[in-house]
Formats: sequence, C-alpha cells, structure tokens
Amino acid sequence: MELKISFFYFVQYQFISMDIFLSRDQVFEAYTIEHYLPLILIALFGTSIIIIARSRFNEIQQSRCLFYISLIPFIGAFMLYPLATYEGDINIKEDLPLHMCRAIALASPFIVLKSSRYWIGVFYFWIMAGTLNANITPDVEYGFPHWSYFSYWMMHSFLVIIPLYYVIVLKVKINTRDLWNAFIMMNAFVIVTLVVNFILDSNYMYTRAKPPVDSLLDVLGPWPLYLITGQLLAAGLFYLAYLPFQINRILRPSDLNPQARQNKAG
Repeated sequence: MELKISFFYFVQYQFISMDIFLSRDQVFEAYTIEHYLPLILIALFGTSIIIIARSRFNEIQQSRCLFYISLIPFIGAFMLYPLATYEGDINIKEDLPLHMCRAIALASPFIVLKSSRYWIGVFYFWIMAGTLNANITPDVEYGFPHWSYFSYWMMHSFLVIIPLYYVIVLKVKINTRDLWNAFIMMNAFVIVTLVVNFILDSNYMYTRAKPPVDSLLDVLGPWPLYLITGQLLAAGLFYLAYLPFQINRILRPSDLNPQARQNKAG
C-alpha cells in the first residue's frame, strides 16, 4: 500500500514538474538576464570544449565530439514538433523547417556525419552571418521556463559553436568559393520560402513581413525593398565572416595554399 501511494505521488509530481515547462505566464524580454545568461553559459561551454578538443583529443575524438555537439541544436529544433503538438499549437504556417536556423539545426548532425566540405562552407556563412544575429535579436515568445525558451537557445546558440569548432579544432579553411556557394544557396532557400509563403500565406524567412522583434531588417526599408537591400546586407555580413581568412591568406599564404607548400618544398 505504501509503495502504491509513493508511486502515485511520484507520478503526480512528475506531471506537476512538466507543467512548469508548459507555462506561458512569463513573456520573454530581450536584453535582460534571461537573454544574457544562456548566451554566457553556452559561450563558456563552447570555449571550453573547443580548447579541450584542440589540445587533448585525437582526430577521431574531435570528430565524435563535434557530432555530439551537433545533436544539441538538432534536439532543440526537433522537440518543437511533439511539444507544440501536445500543446495543440502546431501550425503549418510557422513550424515547418523553413526558417534557416531551424533547417540548419535539423541538418547539422547529418552534415557532420557526412563531412560534406560543400555544406561545411555553406553552413559556416549561414551560421556566422545569420544565426549569430538571431542570438543578438532573439525572436522568443515565452520566457524561462517554457520549453520553447530552451529550444530557441539550444538551436541558435549551440549552432554557433559548430563552425568555430570546424575552423579552430578541425582547421577547415574557408575560401571565396564557400562564400559564393553560401550566397547562391541562401538565395535558393529564399526562393523556396517565397513559393511556400505564397501557397500557405505564411512568412518563413520573413520574406513577406519583418519579424515582430527588432532586427537588422528594420533599417533596410519597407517590404519589398528590404528583400533587395537585404542581399547587400547578407553580402556584407558574409564578407565580414570571410575577412579573417582573407587576412590570414595575405599574411601567411602558404598556410592556406597547398600548392604553395608543395612549390616551397620542391
């Protein structure tokens, strides 16, 4: 009898605990402690794991570690579907993986496993120019401890670790071909979302209206002008993400040019 009573209270406690993550009482406020704290904690985690992986792991361990990291944004993006369905809040106009960060998060473990050099370069620019901005101007509806709050930071903040890990730990060298590939694929992605938005009357990638929070789009003019000026902004941000490699290539050309090393050796 005591065992049954204890089990009953345990199950009841678990349901009460789950209700906490479904609470919509707390509306998220940007540029407060609930914005800064996850950024600081995840930045510390990312810095630590990059230092440890670079200095102590062998190549197999480094690759395995990156795969484990990539699972975090994947889980953050995937958890939307069962939890939003449970809440009765799933919406085809908002929840398809057609926002770039969500698409990257769901694809990241597969890109890491396949080790596709093409997509590594594309994701580097998409994340460093796009996802990084989503950390600065977050579009989060509910604050801590709602599950969507955790989902957002798992997707957006942990994604930033991945390209940095590729560059610092795995020593991937980003080049101008990667930049152009990323720019072309970004526009292809935008075209897909434009078609879907027209069919569903949705706003994926904010191609029909600006996001409900402050963002860089606010300074780019009204719709549809910001779709054009946004191309210039994206090109500028991509170039900023490429600039460290360009500077390094100028200062140390042999580090980024295998042919130059061969000629030097010859």
